[in-house]
Amino acid sequence: MRIFLVNILEYDPINSFHLHANFFHYYPTGTSRTVHEYTDTIAQMQGQRGLLEFRYRYPGRYVFHAHKTEVAELGWSGLFQVLEA
Repeated sequence: MRIFLVNILEYDPINSFHLHANFFHYYPTGTSRTVHEYTDTIAQMQGQRGLLEFRYRYPGRYVFHAHKTEVAELGWSGLFQVLEA
């Protein structure tokens, strides 16, 4: 999977992304093919963007959410439903 992630929040200068049960390759700003990090959580400042790439080995439901509590409590969360790996 490839996610194009951008922090467009106006009211909070820092946001984050956390992926459960998996790690992703992170390419900051999406301008290089060189992996910057292999992680499960990143933080972005306002206007910052990047690419996340990952695969799932098994079918299932996998949660992702903001790792900043006050943002996650406002509903910044979701899940990927993987039907086949």
